Amino acid sequence: MAPTTTPHIAPIAGGVELFRSCLVSTQYPGVEAATRWLFDQLDVEYVVNPDQTCCTGLGYYTDVVSFPTTVAVAARNACVAVEAGHPVQAYLCSTCYAVNKKAREALEDPEQRRRTNQVLGRVSRRYDDAVARTVEHRHVLEILWSRHPSIRGLVRRRLTGLKVATHPACHYCKVFPDEVLGDGEDLMLPEDLLEPTGVTRTGYHPEKATHCGAGFRQRFVNPAMSMAVTREKLRRLAEQGVDVCVHMCPNCHIQFDRFHDVISQTAAEDYPFVHLHVQQLLALALGADPDTVCGVEAHSQDLEPLLERIGARERRSVGTAAGAAPTAARDIGPTADGARPG
Repeated sequence: MAPTTTPHIAPIAGGVELFRSCLVSTQYPGVEAATRWLFDQLDVEYVVNPDQTCCTGLGYYTDVVSFPTTVAVAARNACVAVEAGHPVQAYLCSTCYAVNKKAREALEDPEQRRRTNQVLGRVSRRYDDAVARTVEHRHVLEILWSRHPSIRGLVRRRLTGLKVATHPACHYCKVFPDEVLGDGEDLMLPEDLLEPTGVTRTGYHPEKATHCGAGFRQRFVNPAMSMAVTREKLRRLAEQGVDVCVHMCPNCHIQFDRFHDVISQTAAEDYPFVHLHVQQLLALALGADPDTVCGVEAHSQDLEPLLERIGARERRSVGTAAGAAPTAARDIGPTADGARPG
C-alpha cells in the first residue's frame, strides 16, 4: 500500500464552528449531516452557530454583491465565531473557504478595516487585531485529516477494490495555493483521508486540476462551454477506470452529479462511475446510514449499485417475487455491527 503524501497537522479536537453552506443545505444536505456524524465519531467538539450568515460568495461571483459588502459579512462572521469561543471556522464549501480567507487578507489593509468597522459598528461589533489573530479558516477536510489516525479503527464497511479519484476544488487549491494541505496541482487529501477504508487511490491523472466547468455564471450564460469542460473531465476520469469521483465543493458536485447523465446521453458516451462528497463516502465506510445520514436521495445519479457493492444496502435479486425476502448483499468487509448510531 502506497504511503500517504498529505502533510500531517496537529490534531484539531475542539473550538470548531461548522460553517454552513447555502449550496450544501439546499442541494446536498447529506453532506452536512455526514460531516456532523463524522465529527461525532472522531470526537471533534463543534457548534453550528445560528448567528452565522451566508458568505455571499455566489452573489459576489455573479456581481450581485459588492466586494466591500462581502468583506463586511466575513468580518461579522469572524466576530461571531470568536465571541462564541469557537474560532476555527470549518467550511463545507470551498467558495466559503476562499471568500472568507480573501476577506481576511483584505482586512489587513487599515483603510479597508476602518470602512468595514464603520458598518460593523451599527451592529455593535468590531473586527480588531484580537479577532484577526484568533479566527482560523479551515476546510472541513483539514479538520478530519487532523484526526485521521483514528479512522482505521472505526471502519465498518471495507471499500477494498473501490477506485477513487479526487476532483480538487479550484477555490481550495488555486486561490491560496501556498496554504493548500498538499500539492494543489495533485491534491491527495481526499484520497489519503479515505486510505484507511481500503480504497484504491487514483492519484495524478490528466486534467486532474482542470476546472469542473461550472464557472458560477458560465453554467447559465455559456452552457455549451461549461458542459464541454465537464465532458472532458468525465472522459478523463472514465479512462482511469474510477468507481467514485469524490468532491470537496458543492458547486463542483452539482456540476457533475446533476449533469453527468445528461452529458453521457447527449455525447453517447459511457462514464461508468458516480459522484459523492468525501465526507459521504467516508461516513458510509464508517457505518453511517446512506439515507438518514448521507442523504443519497438528493443525488441525481443512481447510487444504489454502489451502496449494494459496499454493503450499505441489501441487494435484491432480479425477478424476486413481490413480498419475497431480498437476497443479502455480499459485504466487502466487516459488518456494520457495533457501529455507533448516526
